[in-house]
Amino acid sequence: MDERIAGAQFIRLLERTCEDMEAAQEELRELDARAGDGDLGVTVTLGCRAVRELLPRLSGEDIGDVLQKSGAAFNAAGASTFGTLMATVLLRAGRAAKGMTSVGVKDLAAMAASAVDGVRERGKASAGERTMLDAMIPASDRLSRSGEAGETLAGALEAAARAAEEGTQSTAQMPARHGRAGWLGDRARGVPDAGAVAVAMMLRAFAGHALRGSVA
Repeated sequence: MDERIAGAQFIRLLERTCEDMEAAQEELRELDARAGDGDLGVTVTLGCRAVRELLPRLSGEDIGDVLQKSGAAFNAAGASTFGTLMATVLLRAGRAAKGMTSVGVKDLAAMAASAVDGVRERGKASAGERTMLDAMIPASDRLSRSGEAGETLAGALEAAARAAEEGTQSTAQMPARHGRAGWLGDRARGVPDAGAVAVAMMLRAFAGHALRGSVA
C-alpha cells in the first residue's frame, strides 16, 4: 500500500515541528555563537512562530501552497541568511508539491531534491563546505533511495533524519567557506555547522511526530 500523509496531517506535522524548533531557541543560539553570529536561535524561533500562526488559516489548501505560503511567512519574520535559505527550502519544496493533497515517499524525495537545488542556487554552496546542505543532501539522497526501494514511510523518514544527523556531525571537521565561520578559521573546527544542526533537528522533529501519529 502506498502510505501517504494527507494535507490536514501535513499541516499538523508542520505545526508540531515548529513548536519543537521554537523550544530549541537557546540550544541553537549557544551553538551558533561558537562559530557564527549567535542569532540563529532567534531567526528560527521568529520564522517558525510565523509559520505556526499562519498554518491554521491554510486548512484545505494543497500541500504545495501550504509550503510556499509558509516559506514567505518564514522569510518575512526571520530575515537573515538562514531565514532566506529556509524560505527557499519551503518555496522549492512547495513548487514540487504543487496541487498535491497528500504526499508519499517518492513525493517527499522530489520535494527534498527541489529544495536542495534551490539552496545550492541561492546560497552558492556545495556539499562539503560546512553548510545546511551537508544535512540536506544526505537526507534527500536517502529519501530518493527509499522511494526507489519501496520502503515504508516510517522507514524512509527515520532513515532520512538519521542521514541528516550524520551529515551534520561531519561538518565539525570541515573547513568553513561561508559566513562568519569562514573567517574564524580553526576556531570553528570541532563545532558542527549550526544551520545544518537546525535542518537535522527539523527533520528529526517532523519524522518523530509523523511516526507517533497515524498516516492516512
